[in-house]
Amino acid sequence: MSWLTKPLGDHPYDELLGIRPELRDLYRNFYGKLWDAELVSPKLLELCRLRIAQVHDCKSEWAVRHSAAKVTDAQIEDLENWEESTLFSPTERAVLTFAEKIPWQHHDITDEEFKEIRDYLTEAEVVALTVACGLFDANCRLRIALAIESGTSDEKAPAGAKQAIL
Repeated sequence: MSWLTKPLGDHPYDELLGIRPELRDLYRNFYGKLWDAELVSPKLLELCRLRIAQVHDCKSEWAVRHSAAKVTDAQIEDLENWEESTLFSPTERAVLTFAEKIPWQHHDITDEEFKEIRDYLTEAEVVALTVACGLFDANCRLRIALAIESGTSDEKAPAGAKQAIL
């Protein structure tokens, strides 16, 4: 339960951010653009989002699933040990190496790791992926700081410009 007093419904994160609707709407539009426009493969985004949630041990972010991203249940189960798993493609491994460092080791991202990402993604996709990982990190930090619990939803994506941030 959040330490904020606003009564919450099915979308507690979006509702708490809605205490400042002008900020929530800007954030929702910006964050939603990643999912709405598919600036990077939704599967890659979802793998990064979930891995960052694991690194933070952010249960409310971890509980959100992007059903259309096509991340398999087996991949989700193996995500904590993705380096040893055979379930991830070379592209997925490259972005997971990057995403995993965003929360606590962002200064340790090497030129070689960026080059590996560039072997699989365009420059525009790398920019979008970097922005996305920063926002996934911010989402976890906000959820933890505001003590936001998981909501319930049957939405197909974690956010959209006209949809609650789950």
